[in-house]
Amino acid sequence: MRTHIELRLSELARKLNLGVVGDGDPFVRGVASPGEGGTDVLCVIWDEKHLALVKTDVPILGRPEFFSDGRSGLVSENPRTLLPPLLAIFEPPRPALRGVHPSAVVAPDARISDDAWIGPCCVVESGAEVASGAYLVAGVCVGQEVYIGANTVLEPHVVLMRGTRVGANCLLHGGCVLGCDGFGFIRSETGIVKIPQIGNVVVEDDVEIGACSSIDRGTVGDTVVGRGTKIDNQVQIGHNVRLGRDCLICAMSGVAGSSVVEDGVTISAEVGVTDHVRVGRGALLGGRSGVTNDIPDGAVVSGFPARSHREARRALVLSTHLPELFERVRRLERRGRDEEGKKK
Repeated sequence: MRTHIELRLSELARKLNLGVVGDGDPFVRGVASPGEGGTDVLCVIWDEKHLALVKTDVPILGRPEFFSDGRSGLVSENPRTLLPPLLAIFEPPRPALRGVHPSAVVAPDARISDDAWIGPCCVVESGAEVASGAYLVAGVCVGQEVYIGANTVLEPHVVLMRGTRVGANCLLHGGCVLGCDGFGFIRSETGIVKIPQIGNVVVEDDVEIGACSSIDRGTVGDTVVGRGTKIDNQVQIGHNVRLGRDCLICAMSGVAGSSVVEDGVTISAEVGVTDHVRVGRGALLGGRSGVTNDIPDGAVVSGFPARSHREARRALVLSTHLPELFERVRRLERRGRDEEGKKK
């Protein structure tokens, strides 16, 4: 993808502290995937099998052995780790806005930092506080007594219900909802009775929450998202869940109420974690796992119910032989009946 930014290859090398192979004078105007773009973009290659997709006149960022055919570009022993800082150079800057847009509605007692931005059609209710450098893009709803930390960005249609606290340097993508009521109900003789949800949601610093994800307030006490945790799109976090630091939670997963997910856990796509379980530090839950019991530290699990990934794979392989085993059992039963008949 080409951008409005234009840097010579040699300038880009200095910014990334890398060496240059070949001509450092050509301009680079963006970053492209292998097989795309032209001579004015840089392709990042960390797997040799992708090298054949890139024309020899397109500059690359790759390992030293990738330049044996006369290519030019930037050299790194581990190109993949350079992808984030490289893309950050070409990322379009956010508009430098501050103040309150005329169409926004802000309560008189809300506290808005002078260098924060409250964008078009945002609503900021009574007692809310928006810290320095925070950026509410548009259509954001900030409830009573909500706190938004420094340099946190809320994209369009984010909703923060009453009492929610979001730390510094967070990014909340469009349509996510924090602080909605937890799913708390009791059946009674007269019908289903709602349990009041009087806790809050606390999001620590450096957290990212994907589009259309929801995090329920605690029934009593808080639902907590630990520092540095990253949550994908369409994820559901139930009431009184405690997510540790630096967790990764992929799309369409759900963590039910009062469960604890410790630091460094990876939850793959479409995983379900039942209520009141503990997922140990550094565990990895494979895609579509169903977690019904506690998971120990460092475990790699999959399947339903979730168990050792090796055990789950073996069970899956064996299940493919069930029709054959069924027929074998039927033949054995038939033979047994025939032999029994002969004896009579």
